[in-house]
Order: sequence, then structure tokens, then C-alpha cells
Amino acid sequence: MKNIKIWWQSCKGLNNILNLYSLTFIYLFLPLSVLVYYATPKRAKNAILVLISLSFYTMAEPKYLPLMVGSVLFDYCASRLIESFDTKEKVRKVLMLFVLIKNALLVILLSSFTQNRELWRPLGVMIYAITSLGYTLDVYKRETQCEHNLIDFALFCVLYVKLPAGPLVRWNELRDQIKDRRPSLSMISDGVVLYIQGLAKKVIIGSTMTSIYDRLAAFTPSEQSVVSSWLMTAALAFAIYFNLSSLCDMARGLAKIYSIELPRNFCYPYQSRSITEFVSRFNITVSKFFRAYLPERLRGTPLTGTAMVLNIGIVTLFWGVWFGFRVNFIIWGLYFVLFQLLEQLGLGTTLKKIPVLFSRLYTFAVVLLSFVIFAGNNVDQSIRYFTTMLGLGNPKLYTDPAMYIASSNYILLILACIFCTNLASTILAKLRKKVPVFSELLSSVLNAVLLLLSTAFLLV
Repeated sequence: MKNIKIWWQSCKGLNNILNLYSLTFIYLFLPLSVLVYYATPKRAKNAILVLISLSFYTMAEPKYLPLMVGSVLFDYCASRLIESFDTKEKVRKVLMLFVLIKNALLVILLSSFTQNRELWRPLGVMIYAITSLGYTLDVYKRETQCEHNLIDFALFCVLYVKLPAGPLVRWNELRDQIKDRRPSLSMISDGVVLYIQGLAKKVIIGSTMTSIYDRLAAFTPSEQSVVSSWLMTAALAFAIYFNLSSLCDMARGLAKIYSIELPRNFCYPYQSRSITEFVSRFNITVSKFFRAYLPERLRGTPLTGTAMVLNIGIVTLFWGVWFGFRVNFIIWGLYFVLFQLLEQLGLGTTLKKIPVLFSRLYTFAVVLLSFVIFAGNNVDQSIRYFTTMLGLGNPKLYTDPAMYIASSNYILLILACIFCTNLASTILAKLRKKVPVFSELLSSVLNAVLLLLSTAFLLV
């Protein structure tokens, strides 16, 4: 449980007062930053947005600000040098190697150091390190032009809205927007709505699921039961999804307010019909990013044999260790590699033939069991959780504390089941087609209620 807490803390930084869903951010930092941003002349907007991002990081994670700034400057200088030594391949390779080693050490050593000491990983280190590494690789491979404007490069790396949990984007995806953005009221309005919905997902459902998981994971062996183990695993699965997807929704909404369009990172993964589909819907930009840097022979379609195995194995392992460098996360990634390979070998064809309900139940069951691996601080603990869930070793079927937690949170558990699917969005889309005026009014009222409820949850 302690490693899960450390990972969650790394998504919001050291300072609980300022993060994307704190009252200070919602009612003070955000309005002031937007006011300053739109009061700034167009030619200085990127510079002011970099300053806003650095201000956010200073208040959220002051201890690691020099590390982030130094890392970004190092990669900027290295990419300029790689460009200037265009005809000297050996020099270019050495420079690229330095950048690769620096960013790998930054991510791996900081992750390992903080986890071993029960500290949290510095806010955004995975995002800015991997982002700038990918950019330098693109420059090295001559797939993109080197960016000379330090402000524009810094904005690409440290834009504060994506530091907590992504999405992970490449320079070519954001370059045009960084160079020339045209604000519009409709885009700002869409951004506000998306931010409010992400905020509600986080503080109403995500944080509640986290609390349920923490309480159940803290049970002593005598308090654990079959019911508590299943409930704990389900709460963790919901907590991971709602916490991560909400942060990404908030990032996309905030970016829209600044006239920047970020890609979607989660697309209802728990209603997938196969594990292959689940991986493609969960942390979408991470899989896409790492797949883009595989050797050419491992990226073509269709892939067969060794190339297919390596493609699935490498990308999914990176997808798994995105949460941290420890044994359980590696096993978690390998677990999904195994099921994807089984689907490639014939199981996937069977899943397409059976009714949708059964293929979705299969996928959700496999995914739910995977979070037993995720939950354990070590392999032994994960095995104990798993055996208890299956009723092995004669555990109790249920205990009063577990039933109390279930009975006092059943409404939110039902809401989690509903909102991890596209049911609500499908209903709203149909309403917009049939009664557009009423649906717009209803949407405005619902978003206002969500903001009020989120504020109330944050005040408690």
C-alpha cells in the first residue's frame, strides 16, 4: 500500500495547497494566471505561460525546480549542438548518448531512490524528461528541425497542466500550436467544461475510491476476507482510472483555456472487448509515444513472429513501469504482455465472435485481477491478496468492517461503475441531437452543480 501512496503523491507534488484540484488553484491561481495570460500581448504569451508554469512548479514542488530547469536547459543545448555538428556523426552520437543517459538516470534513479525511502517521485519528472528526450531523438534522427527559441522549447517541456499525469506528447504534435495559437470563446468554454468534469471525477469519485482502497489495504490479517480483498482490488482499479483520467481531463481542459489542444489519454478502457483494446485505451499517449521510437522493423503493419512479440513486449513493459520501477510494476506489464500475445495467437478471434457482454466481462475480469499485482508492495503480498480473493487458505467470507465500508459507499461504487463507461456521454449526445437547446441548458446546470459539489468535497 505504501508504494501506491507514494505514486499518488507524485502526481500532485510536495505541496498539497497547490495542485490542479486544490481550492487555491481553482479560485486563485487559475483565474489570476488566465487574466495575466490574456492581458499579455501575443508575442509574449509563450514567455508568460512558461513563467506561469514555473510559478506553479515553484509552489507545488520547490525543492526540485532547479532539477527540472537544469534538465530542460541541458537537452536544449544538446539538441542545438547535435544540429550544429550535422556532418560529424560520431559527435552527434556521443551527444545523443549523453542526453539518453542523463534522462534515463534522472527517471530511474529518482524513482528508485524515492520509492526505497518512502518518498514521492518529483512532480512531472517522467513527463519533462521523456518529452525532451523524445524531442532530442527526433532532432538526432533528423525527423524534426531543431527549435532555436528557448521559450518555445521550455513551454513544450514544462507546460504545467500536463506535468502531473500527462498526456505525453511529441514536439511535432504541439509545434504549430506553440508557434501560433488563435484563442476562441468556444474553445475556452469547452476547456472550462472539461476541467470541471475532470475535477469532479477526481475529488468526488477518484479520491473516494482512493480512501476506500487505503482503508481496506490497512486491514490486519484477521480483518481480511474474500469480500474485502475483492472490494479492495475493485476500489484500486477505479482509483487508478479515475485519478489518472481526471488529471488528464483537467490538463486537456486547462490547455484549451490557453488555446492549446492536447490529445486524449483515456477512452473508457474498462469497457474494452480485449486486453489488446484495453492497453490501447489506457494511458494512450504513453503507448503511442514509446511505439514511435521502436526500430522501423518493429513498427510496421502487419507484424508477425519475433517482431510482433518484441513490439508488444517492449511497448507494454514501458507502459507498465510508467508507474514506477519496482518488481510488481514490471510483473504487471508482463501480465498484459502475456494476454496480448494469447489474443494474437487466436484468443482475439474468439473474443470477436462471442457476444459483446461476455468479451467485456472477460476483459474486465482479467484487468481487475491485474490490480492484485499492482496493489502489493512486493510479490508475496500480491500472492496473499490473490489467494484470499479465491478463498484459499480458509479465509473469512466477509467481516463487519468490510461490509460497513461497502454499505456506506455503495452509491459512489455504483457511480464509478457507470462513469467508467460511455453510458452518460452517449445519453447526453443523443439529447443534443433531439433537444439541443434543452441539452445545453441541462449541461450548464449539471456543470455548475459539479463545480459546487467538487468545492464542497474539497472543503470537507
